[in-house]
Amino acid sequence: MYSPKQIADFFLFKGQTDANMTTMKLIKLVYIAHGWRLGLYNEVLITESPQAWKYGPVIPSLYDEFRKFGNKKIDIEIAENPIKDEELTKFLDKIWDTYKDYSALQLSAMTHESGTPWSITWEKAKQQASTFNLTIPDNLIRDHYDSKRAQSA
Repeated sequence: MYSPKQIADFFLFKGQTDANMTTMKLIKLVYIAHGWRLGLYNEVLITESPQAWKYGPVIPSLYDEFRKFGNKKIDIEIAENPIKDEELTKFLDKIWDTYKDYSALQLSAMTHESGTPWSITWEKAKQQASTFNLTIPDNLIRDHYDSKRAQSA
């Protein structure tokens, strides 16, 4: 497993010329990579569980680290690929190649669709009147991305 920051740094390295690399886009990319890793390999990618916040899935440490950029481009230079594992780099490259052209809002819309791990967790919490720091269970994330894999096969 990797820290969310290590995975985020990979996407910042890949997206240095992406004028749309905002905090929201970065968090969604890390979340989606975590989801695909669970769905394809049943492996947890990051050491921190995503949470269901009112406006979508969030990885709190990344939000805290990058919120100062707001909706502006994250202006941090990453000199080299921080991921030294070749297989993981190939996996993350595929995530990047698949999702790099989507805006933060488009990625956000994908993660907010009905039936997604975020929507299931958020709706359950609303019914229980408990909407503070809700962990999105890895099994929900895994099952969601596994079903997406099956649909695209």
